[in-house]
Amino acid sequence: METKNIAALVFLIAALLCHLRTGYAQRSSGKSDITIAVRKTGKVVGRQPEYEATIGTSCSCPMKDVRVWCGGLEDSAVPLDGGKVEVDEGVCVLKQPVVRGSPLVLRYSSVVPVNFRVFNAAPYC
Repeated sequence: METKNIAALVFLIAALLCHLRTGYAQRSSGKSDITIAVRKTGKVVGRQPEYEATIGTSCSCPMKDVRVWCGGLEDSAVPLDGGKVEVDEGVCVLKQPVVRGSPLVLRYSSVVPVNFRVFNAAPYC
């Protein structure tokens, strides 16, 4: 009877460790740690309002390989900073890591604000 209890305990501990490891892997995905705030700057460029998108992170690790859905940004009258971002078929590929306390700021013009959505981000620790 004691052997059955030990086997059950070992199984329970193994299942718990597996669950904890899986939970950690899901938490470290990074996408949920990226925040994007958009505000009007008050300027008008090419008859369109200018906006400022601030991309930040709450993660203590720099976030690399950040890709954001940003359809419509390619039509901006404000030239995008090629050192910060590249737009490829509605996806913004950030060329710099996003670091907590030093958000990446992009300015653009559009009739309506772009609906940014994080597609990918990976912590670099």
